Amino acid sequence: MADAEAKAKAEKLAAARKRVEQLKKQKGKKEGASAKKQEAAAEEPKDKAEAAPAESPDVETTKATEDDKSASLEEDTSKAIDDAGSSPPAGGHKARQPSLSVQSKMRSSSFRQGAGPGPLSPPILSLEGGDTAPEIHRRQQAKIEELERENKRLAKETSESERRWKKAEEDLEELREADTESKTAGSTAPSSDEAQKLKSQVASLERQNAHLQAQVSRPNRHGSSPSVSHSLSPPSDLAAELASKSTTIETMELEISNLRAQLARTATGSTAEKEQIAALEDKVSRSQKSLNTAQHELADLKNNLERTTERAVREGSSRTSAETKLRTLEREAEDAKTRAVDLEKKVEALEKKITTLTTLHKEHDARSQTLKREREKADKDAADLRTKLAAAEAANRGDDDGIDDIETEVRQRLERRIRELEAEVAELKRGLWREGRKELKAGSPGAQFSDIDLSGGDRARGSGGIGEMLNYGINALTGGQHGGASAHGGHDDGLLDDDGDDFDEETWRKAQEEEGKRRIERIREVKRGLDKWKGWRVDLVEVRRVGGERMGEVFEV
Repeated sequence: MADAEAKAKAEKLAAARKRVEQLKKQKGKKEGASAKKQEAAAEEPKDKAEAAPAESPDVETTKATEDDKSASLEEDTSKAIDDAGSSPPAGGHKARQPSLSVQSKMRSSSFRQGAGPGPLSPPILSLEGGDTAPEIHRRQQAKIEELERENKRLAKETSESERRWKKAEEDLEELREADTESKTAGSTAPSSDEAQKLKSQVASLERQNAHLQAQVSRPNRHGSSPSVSHSLSPPSDLAAELASKSTTIETMELEISNLRAQLARTATGSTAEKEQIAALEDKVSRSQKSLNTAQHELADLKNNLERTTERAVREGSSRTSAETKLRTLEREAEDAKTRAVDLEKKVEALEKKITTLTTLHKEHDARSQTLKREREKADKDAADLRTKLAAAEAANRGDDDGIDDIETEVRQRLERRIRELEAEVAELKRGLWREGRKELKAGSPGAQFSDIDLSGGDRARGSGGIGEMLNYGINALTGGQHGGASAHGGHDDGLLDDDGDDFDEETWRKAQEEEGKRRIERIREVKRGLDKWKGWRVDLVEVRRVGGERMGEVFEV
């Protein structure tokens, strides 16, 4: 209810301001217009009445109808204003609706004033007064133009007043919103008695303003009739009414300024309280944040303590496991060292075997060269014998039978010698191992390969040795399978079984090339591994001589 009353009061104040401004403007206009109308009435007092006795009833009837219409419109506007003052609206948009209707009605009335019927055509005038008809028509035309200009000016003033009225309504709405905010903040509104008084004053001002507007609009519509100009109220009454209304408006403005000051004070008080509340809330939030941070720090400390205990337990267990791993690694290192020593000894033994094989190969090459030379010598001897035989045949042609016997004997001997030489050449082509197989086939017990203990006699004889190495070499050359030390005799028998096979020179050459490549690679590996033996002492021991003349001394590291 208080909001609705405040809104209605503000609307009434705005309407009163606007109407007072309109009355002030219309007052000056009305004084000038009344002076002009009085002069015109003095100049034409009786010409129109005498010149147009027949048309005056028609003019009076039209003016009377127009006065009735204007009076009805004024009554409607005054009723609308009274309704607006008696029943204030509940909302902001609805509160402005009656004033807009009043404004539209006032606008329509002003438009009717401007667009209303002009002065009637002048009647046929007589020439008794001394003025001619064209002069009278000219004067009337000038008055009509002046009235039209005044109507246009009044229309502009009404539009300006409407704009001001809208602006005042907006200001009033802002004041109303500020008043409602101050009321919600705890400010006290004016008492109901003062509100009722202000309502009654505003209603009376609205009625007076509507009446004055109706009175002002009448001479504008009917400016051409001299009878209406005499019925206007004197300017002194209007000035008195205007002064009283201005005083009431000033008092209302003072009240509005007081209300604004109260609103500002309440707003400042509410802002100070809000600032205090915000400061207290800020303190509470900071204390809450500090509490949360303290709780988080406590939780972090607990977690850190748990992690440190777990880490200590893990470190103890890892230390014990590391010690066990260290002991196992030390044992593995010792085992690796022993294995490395064994491997180095085996490498030295293999190097010895390689040297023996190379010496055997060289001896085989030398024997093959000697066999080749013997074959060439035999071929030469055979050629010499053939030439001698031919010479003997030529010399002894007579004794053909003896010659034939000699020939057959020599031929058989030469053929046998040639077969022997060819067999020797084939044996030379088959290589050193074929010669070894022949020696084994001959049955010499000393020619058998035997395993040699190169470890100095301390260790038991293993499955490896120079004999096994020779067997590996023979198998690599011949392409046969090798067995262990227990299958040595069977292996020799297998070597002796393939005496009748054909000899393949290409495979022999490829085997020799591969053997040379492997030997070079082994030598390189041994040279690369010699750096590991720097600082070691070599003890030469004479274990035994293998094969009578081929094996030298064996040494231990």
